Amino acid sequence: MALQIRVFMAPDDERDLLRRLERLQLELWPVLSEPGYAAPLVCGETELIDPAYYLAAGDVIGYPIRRGPDRGNWKIDEVASPVIFFSRSLPDEDGELRSGSFWAETETAGDNSRLGGKPARFLKAVRELQELIKSRFRKSSPVKGSVYFVGPAAARLGIALREEGRKGERVQVYR
Repeated sequence: MALQIRVFMAPDDERDLLRRLERLQLELWPVLSEPGYAAPLVCGETELIDPAYYLAAGDVIGYPIRRGPDRGNWKIDEVASPVIFFSRSLPDEDGELRSGSFWAETETAGDNSRLGGKPARFLKAVRELQELIKSRFRKSSPVKGSVYFVGPAAARLGIALREEGRKGERVQVYR
């Protein structure tokens, strides 16, 4: 079963969340990496540049990309690896903040009796992330049945919040 949490986060919210996750000793992987890449540990001073990352709680499984412009780079297998996919919420060309998300596959595919399931450390990290967001972030009004969690700094900015996608709807924060 997959877990998805939709969020709006300003850079201050991202730093605060990474600082709070620091004690879990998660590794920060880019979506595409060079062969032999050594991922740094997540901390409050970690600088996020790319639009998406993986937060890994254990050994990751990847595969090389064989065709296209990214040929030779490695991509992480999201389902088999104990990773949380983190898509950042970034401003668009109109100055509106677009939504981001956290996504994690919490169950292994295939025969669970032979594979053993996901590591306990990963499940603890997913649970901790979920509790942090639900306790510190504010909820939005439902948009097409989805509720977004808005970080405190993003709510204070006062800029328009919009769903990710070409025709994303505006999102209102509960007061």
